[in-house]
Amino acid sequence: MKNGSMKRYSYITMMMFASACTSQANTDSLAEQKIKFIEDECYVVTESPLAGPFNAFMVERQEELKTLRDELSQENYAQLDFALQHFSTHWDKLQTERNLACEVHATCQFIWLKSPELQSNTDFCDGADFEYSVTRAKIITFFNDIERIELQRAR
Repeated sequence: MKNGSMKRYSYITMMMFASACTSQANTDSLAEQKIKFIEDECYVVTESPLAGPFNAFMVERQEELKTLRDELSQENYAQLDFALQHFSTHWDKLQTERNLACEVHATCQFIWLKSPELQSNTDFCDGADFEYSVTRAKIITFFNDIERIELQRAR
């Protein structure tokens, strides 16, 4: 009886181990699918469509500032240079916010797609969709606002 009991225990232990390994493999596969989904949704395009124009704008403004250097006091020049650097910092912050919102949006979409019981709920990801849209609108608004900035000489 003791030997039969051991065999049963070994069998049960082996089944639990196999089940745990299978479950872990499924979880790993699902996690890998989610990561791939997020990358495809948020990072396939290596650069934001406005990044090139923004960088060109910043280079132009820096060049303009350099041409005005002799006409400005050191303090004014430093303030304008700081403002241009702040624009770049703010741009980077907006890009990071957009990326994070995109990841939340993509995660929600992934969960919705992988959960048949949720698919009848078409507004399941509305909050994440809204946040993602807001971050994209903030980038466009910021770019439109700074695009109109020009350094001008005082008359």
